[in-house]
Amino acid sequence: MNPTLELLTKRKEQLETYRNEAVKRLKKLNYKGEPKFHVRIDTKKDQIFVVNSENRKQGKYISPDNVRKAEQIATYDYLNAFIKRIDKEITLINTTIHKLGASPEDYYTSLTNARQNLIKPIIPTDAQFVEAWLSQPYEPKPFDENDDTDFRTIKDERVRSKSEILIANALERKQIPYKYECPILFNELGIIHPDFTALNVKRRKLVYWEHLGKMDDPDYARKNTFRINIYQKHGIYLGDNLILTMETSTLPLDVKLVDELINHYLLE
Repeated sequence: MNPTLELLTKRKEQLETYRNEAVKRLKKLNYKGEPKFHVRIDTKKDQIFVVNSENRKQGKYISPDNVRKAEQIATYDYLNAFIKRIDKEITLINTTIHKLGASPEDYYTSLTNARQNLIKPIIPTDAQFVEAWLSQPYEPKPFDENDDTDFRTIKDERVRSKSEILIANALERKQIPYKYECPILFNELGIIHPDFTALNVKRRKLVYWEHLGKMDDPDYARKNTFRINIYQKHGIYLGDNLILTMETSTLPLDVKLVDELINHYLLE
């Protein structure tokens, strides 16, 4: 989707939510706008007056003990003005969306296949982008020759634990492109191998995923705390482009949470 169109659509949805809430509150008011009153406030004397719209110079003073009527009138005026401004902005958004038409990102895919085959697009399609990323070769972390475990994903890819099988299979089910233990270099750590490097295709953004499977081991927890801090010093921030899952010997990986993390970080 065109980024501008996406922002406009989200803003429109937000405005419609606000409008629905304002309409609900209007319906709950006892004051319905007739007869027409306004609230006038004397800021110098800190006094509130209810004014008949036919004679604004005169008004009834509202005592602090009887402010409910003024609240109803002021809220009625506020909500109607609020809705009016929302409707104006939604109209402008609809007009802009209509005028935008096809985005630059969508133009290439609107062409016939024969014409697409003749062109190298400025902006690769999602499929082209994913193919180019996956085709980049890398050296994964080797397995110890004495490691006789054989944990396999649905892609028949060897991983190091049952929890990593769950994560890899969840990524595969949701069609998230990923690389297992693709190396990156940090001066403080040398070459390290994040468990998963996944691609948010919609955002064209890399997201690293570390599963910490022995958090009840103090030395393991200390080493990985240091590692996570190094990630963040290099712009890989927890809650942005770094996912962490954790477990202990008594608290296993939450499979439902894995799906929720994928939806939040890799599909939105």
